[in-house]
Amino acid sequence: MYTELAEFYRRRIFSCTRCTQNLMNPYLHSNPKHDPPGSQLACNRRKYQLDYIASKEDIRIVIVGEAPGLDGCGYGGIAFTGEYNAVKDLGLPNYHETQGNLQKEQSANLVYGAMASYAKQVGCPVAQVAKQIYLTNAAMCVPLAKNGKSIAAPQKSTKVQCLRNLVEQLEIIRPQLVITLGANALGTVTQAYNQKIQGKLTDIVLEQRRGEKTFALKPGLDLAAELHPSPRNRVLGELYAHLPARLVNIFAAYLA
Repeated sequence: MYTELAEFYRRRIFSCTRCTQNLMNPYLHSNPKHDPPGSQLACNRRKYQLDYIASKEDIRIVIVGEAPGLDGCGYGGIAFTGEYNAVKDLGLPNYHETQGNLQKEQSANLVYGAMASYAKQVGCPVAQVAKQIYLTNAAMCVPLAKNGKSIAAPQKSTKVQCLRNLVEQLEIIRPQLVITLGANALGTVTQAYNQKIQGKLTDIVLEQRRGEKTFALKPGLDLAAELHPSPRNRVLGELYAHLPARLVNIFAAYLA
Protein backbone atom coordinates (compact mmCIF):
# COMPACT_ATOMS: atom_id res chain seq x y z
CA MET A 1 0.00 0.00 0.00
CA TYR A 2 2.62 2.54 1.04
CA THR A 3 4.86 1.91 -1.96
CA GLU A 4 1.79 2.53 -4.14
CA LEU A 5 0.96 5.73 -2.24
CA ALA A 6 4.52 7.05 -2.60
CA GLU A 7 4.43 6.25 -6.33
CA PHE A 8 1.14 8.13 -6.61
CA TYR A 9 2.80 11.25 -5.21
CA ARG A 10 5.77 10.92 -7.54
CA ARG A 11 3.55 10.32 -10.56
CA ARG A 12 0.61 12.66 -9.92
CA ILE A 13 1.53 15.33 -7.40
CA PHE A 14 5.21 16.26 -7.25
CA SER A 15 5.33 17.82 -10.73
CA CYS A 16 1.66 18.71 -11.23
CA THR A 17 0.85 21.99 -13.02
CA ARG A 18 -2.51 20.98 -14.52
CA CYS A 19 -4.72 23.70 -13.02
CA THR A 20 -5.26 27.17 -14.47
CA GLN A 21 -5.66 28.83 -11.04
CA ASN A 22 -2.64 30.58 -9.56
CA LEU A 23 -1.32 27.81 -7.31
CA MET A 24 1.84 26.94 -5.41
CA ASN A 25 2.67 23.24 -5.64
CA PRO A 26 4.56 22.72 -2.35
CA TYR A 27 6.68 19.96 -3.93
CA LEU A 28 7.61 21.94 -7.03
CA HIS A 29 7.45 25.68 -6.36
CA SER A 30 9.08 28.11 -3.96
CA ASN A 31 7.00 29.25 -0.99
CA PRO A 32 6.62 33.05 -1.36
CA LYS A 33 6.24 33.51 2.41
CA HIS A 34 8.98 31.26 3.79
CA ASP A 35 11.53 30.12 1.20
CA PRO A 36 14.76 32.15 0.81
CA PRO A 37 15.51 33.15 -2.81
CA GLY A 38 17.21 30.37 -4.72
CA SER A 39 16.53 27.75 -2.06
CA GLN A 40 15.62 24.15 -2.85
CA LEU A 41 13.07 23.65 -0.06
CA ALA A 42 10.53 22.11 -2.44
CA CYS A 43 12.92 19.15 -2.71
CA ASN A 44 12.91 18.90 1.10
CA ARG A 45 9.11 18.94 1.13
CA ARG A 46 9.11 15.94 -1.20
CA LYS A 47 11.41 14.13 1.23
CA TYR A 48 9.17 14.99 4.19
CA GLN A 49 6.06 13.65 2.41
CA LEU A 50 7.73 10.42 1.30
CA ASP A 51 9.08 9.81 4.82
CA TYR A 52 5.62 10.57 6.19
CA ILE A 53 4.10 7.91 3.93
CA ALA A 54 6.83 5.40 4.86
CA SER A 55 6.08 5.91 8.58
CA LYS A 56 2.49 4.65 8.26
CA GLU A 57 1.18 1.31 9.48
CA ASP A 58 -2.40 0.07 9.16
CA ILE A 59 -4.04 3.44 8.43
CA ARG A 60 -7.55 3.46 9.90
CA ILE A 61 -8.41 7.18 9.61
CA VAL A 62 -7.89 9.72 6.82
CA ILE A 63 -8.32 13.39 7.75
CA VAL A 64 -9.12 15.70 4.82
CA GLY A 65 -8.87 19.49 4.73
CA GLU A 66 -9.70 21.95 1.96
CA ALA A 67 -6.22 22.90 0.68
CA PRO A 68 -2.69 23.54 1.98
CA GLY A 69 -1.68 26.95 3.28
CA LEU A 70 1.67 28.70 3.08
CA ASP A 71 2.40 27.51 6.63
CA GLY A 72 2.22 23.85 7.59
CA CYS A 73 2.05 21.80 4.39
CA GLY A 74 3.18 24.73 2.27
CA TYR A 75 6.40 24.88 4.27
CA GLY A 76 6.96 21.30 5.46
CA GLY A 77 5.16 19.30 2.79
CA ILE A 78 2.77 17.33 5.05
CA ALA A 79 -0.90 18.31 5.45
CA PHE A 80 -1.87 19.75 8.86
CA THR A 81 1.72 19.31 10.03
CA GLY A 82 4.12 22.04 11.08
CA GLU A 83 7.86 21.56 10.81
CA TYR A 84 7.87 21.13 14.61
CA ASN A 85 5.32 18.29 14.37
CA ALA A 86 7.27 16.56 11.61
CA VAL A 87 10.56 16.61 13.51
CA LYS A 88 9.50 16.44 17.18
CA ASP A 89 6.22 14.49 17.07
CA LEU A 90 6.87 12.18 14.10
CA GLY A 91 10.65 11.91 14.46
CA LEU A 92 11.40 12.80 10.82
CA PRO A 93 14.76 14.31 9.84
CA ASN A 94 15.17 18.10 9.96
CA TYR A 95 15.44 18.36 6.18
CA HIS A 96 15.27 22.18 6.16
CA GLU A 97 18.20 22.18 8.63
CA THR A 98 16.38 24.82 10.64
CA GLN A 99 18.53 26.41 13.31
CA GLY A 100 16.63 27.49 16.41
CA ASN A 101 12.84 27.30 16.64
CA LEU A 102 11.12 24.89 14.28
CA GLN A 103 8.16 26.36 12.40
CA LYS A 104 4.70 25.71 13.87
CA GLU A 105 1.21 26.03 12.38
CA GLN A 106 -1.92 26.68 14.42
CA SER A 107 -4.27 24.15 12.79
CA ALA A 108 -1.53 21.52 13.05
CA ASN A 109 -1.13 22.31 16.75
CA LEU A 110 -4.80 21.43 17.32
CA VAL A 111 -4.70 18.20 15.29
CA TYR A 112 -1.47 16.98 16.87
CA GLY A 113 -2.70 18.13 20.28
CA ALA A 114 -5.67 15.77 19.88
CA MET A 115 -3.31 12.96 18.86
CA ALA A 116 -1.17 13.67 21.92
CA SER A 117 -4.21 13.56 24.22
CA TYR A 118 -5.26 10.19 22.82
CA ALA A 119 -1.66 8.91 22.99
CA LYS A 120 -1.55 9.82 26.67
CA GLN A 121 -4.81 7.94 27.29
CA VAL A 122 -3.49 4.74 25.74
CA GLY A 123 0.08 5.15 27.00
CA CYS A 124 2.06 5.38 23.78
CA PRO A 125 4.04 8.05 21.85
CA VAL A 126 2.29 10.45 19.48
CA ALA A 127 4.27 8.96 16.61
CA GLN A 128 2.68 5.57 17.26
CA VAL A 129 -0.84 7.02 17.10
CA ALA A 130 0.08 8.94 13.93
CA LYS A 131 1.00 5.70 12.15
CA GLN A 132 -2.73 4.92 11.77
CA ILE A 133 -3.84 8.44 10.78
CA TYR A 134 -3.23 9.95 7.35
CA LEU A 135 -3.53 13.69 6.74
CA THR A 136 -4.29 15.16 3.31
CA ASN A 137 -6.29 17.84 1.50
CA ALA A 138 -9.02 17.92 -1.12
CA ALA A 139 -6.82 20.25 -3.22
CA MET A 140 -3.12 19.41 -3.16
CA CYS A 141 -1.70 22.86 -3.98
CA VAL A 142 -1.79 26.22 -2.17
CA PRO A 143 -4.31 28.57 -3.86
CA LEU A 144 -2.65 31.99 -4.11
CA ALA A 145 -4.31 35.39 -4.07
CA LYS A 146 -3.62 37.93 -6.83
CA ASN A 147 -0.63 39.33 -4.93
CA GLY A 148 0.95 35.86 -5.01
CA LYS A 149 1.89 36.10 -1.34
CA SER A 150 -1.31 35.17 0.50
CA ILE A 151 -3.89 32.42 0.10
CA ALA A 152 -7.28 32.30 -1.60
CA ALA A 153 -10.00 29.67 -1.94
CA PRO A 154 -9.65 26.86 -4.48
CA GLN A 155 -11.63 27.59 -7.64
CA LYS A 156 -14.29 25.16 -8.83
CA SER A 157 -12.04 24.03 -11.70
CA THR A 158 -9.24 23.28 -9.22
CA LYS A 159 -11.57 21.20 -7.05
CA VAL A 160 -12.77 19.23 -10.07
CA GLN A 161 -9.23 18.67 -11.33
CA CYS A 162 -7.98 17.48 -7.92
CA LEU A 163 -10.97 15.29 -7.06
CA ARG A 164 -9.32 12.37 -8.83
CA ASN A 165 -6.23 12.79 -6.61
CA LEU A 166 -8.28 12.53 -3.42
CA VAL A 167 -10.20 9.50 -4.69
CA GLU A 168 -7.00 7.71 -5.71
CA GLN A 169 -5.46 8.25 -2.28
CA LEU A 170 -8.55 6.86 -0.56
CA GLU A 171 -8.67 3.88 -2.92
CA ILE A 172 -5.03 3.07 -2.15
CA ILE A 173 -5.36 3.49 1.63
CA ARG A 174 -8.82 1.96 2.15
CA PRO A 175 -9.45 3.56 5.56
CA GLN A 176 -12.33 2.78 7.88
CA LEU A 177 -13.14 6.45 8.47
CA VAL A 178 -12.75 9.80 6.72
CA ILE A 179 -12.83 12.94 8.88
CA THR A 180 -13.52 16.11 6.91
CA LEU A 181 -12.36 19.41 8.40
CA GLY A 182 -14.49 22.25 7.03
CA ALA A 183 -17.45 22.57 4.67
CA ASN A 184 -15.41 22.48 1.46
CA ALA A 185 -13.67 19.26 2.45
CA LEU A 186 -17.04 17.73 3.33
CA GLY A 187 -18.49 18.74 -0.02
CA THR A 188 -15.56 17.25 -1.92
CA VAL A 189 -15.62 13.92 -0.09
CA THR A 190 -19.38 13.46 -0.40
CA GLN A 191 -19.17 14.36 -4.11
CA ALA A 192 -16.48 11.72 -4.56
CA TYR A 193 -18.88 9.07 -3.24
CA ASN A 194 -22.04 10.47 -4.89
CA GLN A 195 -23.50 11.31 -1.48
CA LYS A 196 -25.09 14.48 -0.17
CA ILE A 197 -25.53 15.71 3.38
CA GLN A 198 -28.06 18.51 3.72
CA GLY A 199 -27.70 21.48 6.06
CA LYS A 200 -25.16 23.89 7.46
CA LEU A 201 -21.89 22.39 8.61
CA THR A 202 -22.39 23.61 12.18
CA ASP A 203 -25.76 21.82 12.35
CA ILE A 204 -24.29 18.63 10.87
CA VAL A 205 -21.42 18.72 13.35
CA LEU A 206 -23.76 19.24 16.31
CA GLU A 207 -26.00 16.36 15.23
CA GLN A 208 -23.08 13.96 14.82
CA ARG A 209 -21.47 14.97 18.10
CA ARG A 210 -24.68 14.64 20.12
CA GLY A 211 -25.18 11.10 18.92
CA GLU A 212 -21.47 10.23 18.82
CA LYS A 213 -22.25 8.93 15.33
CA THR A 214 -20.86 8.97 11.82
CA PHE A 215 -22.32 8.87 8.30
CA ALA A 216 -21.84 5.89 5.99
CA LEU A 217 -20.14 6.86 2.72
CA LYS A 218 -20.25 3.26 1.56
CA PRO A 219 -20.11 -0.15 3.27
CA GLY A 220 -16.98 -0.24 5.43
CA LEU A 221 -16.23 3.48 5.12
CA ASP A 222 -17.64 6.03 7.56
CA LEU A 223 -17.58 9.82 7.49
CA ALA A 224 -17.27 12.24 10.41
CA ALA A 225 -17.87 15.88 9.48
CA GLU A 226 -16.05 18.42 11.62
CA LEU A 227 -15.09 22.07 11.76
CA HIS A 228 -11.83 23.26 10.29
CA PRO A 229 -9.26 23.72 13.12
CA SER A 230 -8.30 27.21 11.95
CA PRO A 231 -8.22 29.75 14.83
CA ARG A 232 -10.64 31.86 12.79
CA ASN A 233 -13.35 29.41 13.87
CA ARG A 234 -12.93 30.41 17.51
CA VAL A 235 -15.90 32.73 16.91
CA LEU A 236 -18.04 29.56 17.08
CA GLY A 237 -17.34 29.35 20.81
CA GLU A 238 -17.93 25.97 22.45
CA LEU A 239 -18.47 24.27 19.10
CA TYR A 240 -14.85 25.05 18.23
CA ALA A 241 -13.54 24.52 21.76
CA HIS A 242 -14.89 20.94 21.81
CA LEU A 243 -13.23 19.97 18.51
CA PRO A 244 -10.09 18.44 20.11
CA ALA A 245 -12.20 16.30 22.48
CA ARG A 246 -14.36 15.13 19.56
CA LEU A 247 -11.22 14.08 17.64
CA VAL A 248 -9.94 12.18 20.69
CA ASN A 249 -13.27 10.32 20.95
CA ILE A 250 -13.12 9.42 17.27
CA PHE A 251 -9.55 8.16 17.61
CA ALA A 252 -10.61 5.99 20.54
CA ALA A 253 -13.43 4.46 18.48
CA TYR A 254 -11.42 3.66 15.34
CA LEU A 255 -7.78 3.12 16.29
CA ALA A 256 -6.34 -0.14 17.54
